[in-house]
Amino acid sequence: MSLKNREILIGVSGGIAAYKTAALVSKLAQAEAAVSVVMTPAATKFVGTATFAALTGRPVATRTFSSRQYPLGAHIEIAQRADIFCVAPATANFISNVALGAADDLLSTLTLCCTCPILIAPAMNAAMWEKPAVQRNVQQIQADGIECIEPQEGWLSCRQVGTGRMVEADALFEIIQQRLAGPNH
Repeated sequence: MSLKNREILIGVSGGIAAYKTAALVSKLAQAEAAVSVVMTPAATKFVGTATFAALTGRPVATRTFSSRQYPLGAHIEIAQRADIFCVAPATANFISNVALGAADDLLSTLTLCCTCPILIAPAMNAAMWEKPAVQRNVQQIQADGIECIEPQEGWLSCRQVGTGRMVEADALFEIIQQRLAGPNH
C-alpha cells in the first residue's frame, strides 16, 4: 500500500523514546507520506522541533493557537486533514489526559478533535506501566476507540529491564501502513 500523499499526523509527548519517533517520521517521509508533527513542550526537551521540521519539510506545531500559521487553530486545521494519527511516545501523563477528555495542550486537544483512526505507542518505566491507574486509563481510551500498540519488554532508559519500551519505528511504520490499507481507507 502506498503512503504517497497520505496525511499522517504524528504526536510526540515527552519521553526519551522520542528519538524512535524521528526514525518513524523519516521512514514515512521516505515513503512520500505528507507528515505533520505535533509536540508537547516536554517532548521538545528530548528531540528538537528542528529535527522533525527537517524530516517532514513542514513546520512543527507546539501551540494550540498560532494565528499566522493556523487561523482556525492548529487543533482544528491539522485534525481535519489527517488520515491517521499516531502518538509516539505516549506518556502516562498524555494517556491520563486523553482518558479524562482533558485538552490542556495541543496534543491532547488534537486527540479530541481527530475523527480519523488514532494509535498510541506508550513508553514509560515498567513500574509506571504496571500501575492500576495507567492500565485503567489505557482501557478507557481503548473503549473510546483509540488503538494501543503495547509497549515491549526490554532495556529501559531508567537502566532497568521491563515492559515499557516503545515499539520500534519499523513496527510502527508497518502498523500505520496496515491501518491505512484497511477497509475504511
